[in-house]
Amino acid sequence: MTPLWHKSLKNRFHTLPEFQQILMVANELNRARNMRDVEEEYKNALERALELIDFVCMDPRWKRKLGELRRAREVMAMYYSDSGQDTKILQRCLIQLEPEAWKKISQKVRKSKV
Repeated sequence: MTPLWHKSLKNRFHTLPEFQQILMVANELNRARNMRDVEEEYKNALERALELIDFVCMDPRWKRKLGELRRAREVMAMYYSDSGQDTKILQRCLIQLEPEAWKKISQKVRKSKV
């Protein structure tokens, strides 16, 4: 894996709201999903997602959900070694860990259907 993708974010990641942290990870998983046919881009997006989930795990606010976050990270690592996996289910699981993130995504979906 390449060294630090989000150099400027590492030291301030813990200052972001929890919902934003999770949505950033989910966004990289969505990028990976959209690039399943381009292995290098798929893996780059997963590397960024892995880095962000590590930042999330270092934030003490997530201590109660650390087990779930570590399992999600393990699944991401498996996806990395088996390119082309669909990340949608993992995205949904992560977003459901944070009620505000789930609410924001649900609102966005409802607005797009109107």
